[in-house]
Amino acid sequence: MGALEQLLELASENPNSAVEMSKNAGKKIVGYWCSYIPQELMHAAYIFPYRIRGTGAKTTAKADIHMAAVCNCSYSRAALELAMNGTYDFLDGLVGMNECDHGRRAYEIWVKEKGVPFDHFLFVPHKIDDMMVEEFRKELLKFKVHLENCFHTFITDEALLKSIRIYNENRTLLKSLQELMKEQNPVLKGSELHDVVIAGVSTPPEQYNELLKQLLKDLETRKSINDYRARILIYGWMGDDSRFQKIVEDVGGLVVADNCCFGTRDFWDLVEVDDDPLDGLARSYLARPECPRMMGGFNKRLSYVKDMVSEFRVDGVIVTRQQFCDLHGIEAFFLKKREKELGVPFSAPLIQEYVGQDTGRLRTRVEAFIEQIEK
Repeated sequence: MGALEQLLELASENPNSAVEMSKNAGKKIVGYWCSYIPQELMHAAYIFPYRIRGTGAKTTAKADIHMAAVCNCSYSRAALELAMNGTYDFLDGLVGMNECDHGRRAYEIWVKEKGVPFDHFLFVPHKIDDMMVEEFRKELLKFKVHLENCFHTFITDEALLKSIRIYNENRTLLKSLQELMKEQNPVLKGSELHDVVIAGVSTPPEQYNELLKQLLKDLETRKSINDYRARILIYGWMGDDSRFQKIVEDVGGLVVADNCCFGTRDFWDLVEVDDDPLDGLARSYLARPECPRMMGGFNKRLSYVKDMVSEFRVDGVIVTRQQFCDLHGIEAFFLKKREKELGVPFSAPLIQEYVGQDTGRLRTRVEAFIEQIEK
């Protein structure tokens, strides 16, 4: 099996084969909710960080008992559903944060109703300045001490710096893959690249890095893609699977870039460290390409997307959000007001459901948008 096939398999299963291998090796596994939670701290404690996903949820019946279906996104409810039905019983701990109200509530219900051997809530500031960096560093120190006490280990600066180097290598390799999408005829589909990124949040970084290196070699002889109608950037919710990218591809689009949580935001910038690794983590994680949860950062996010549109020769921007997602809903409103600055066609926000996605409706909307680009 080639590297791409292995990565696609790791992305599609929840839990995947990496979980079984880690458990057999006696390794602890801790779930984390959001990309603002530094994986490096858990890895330096000899823990396998496993990002919480909703993959595999066919219904949200159990979660709906605790979270109303008419005002909470189905992604958060899908993740909680998996916790309630035992899918995540392999976890030795859970880390939550003040991401959005839906995700935070799902985390709190999980801990209260289901229980976990170790749980930690990490406060992440909503803006970045020197004072907030210092506050976040204090939060990371609390997290570090809690990990050390509960898992009977000691996270040395040397171990933490080693983990940062491993994850920085991961980010560099992913960015190399993303750079391939700048080609007029790239060798990867957007759906494939997205699955490769997703595989990384549920695979030990050492194993993941080796697969990425092999993938880059394999792609040197892969046939390029030339049968597409438009180059697309997705802004907003892209999810922890590639269903939406495949809808875009089915009607002739090619996703070449994004500004999404399960996407470039997670790997675009390296963690920069001078003397203090905790300070480096705090500063770098807050300074990464921003989520709409960050206050006063819209201009920075818009600039990031404008650069992507230029560098990846984007023909049109598709804006997406989960049903009931206030953060991305407000983001779409502000983006609409600045539409002309992007210089390319901009879709009306496409509202998605994580469970029971309305594929036919989305396909029609995407096809109409691509026709608009062609005109």
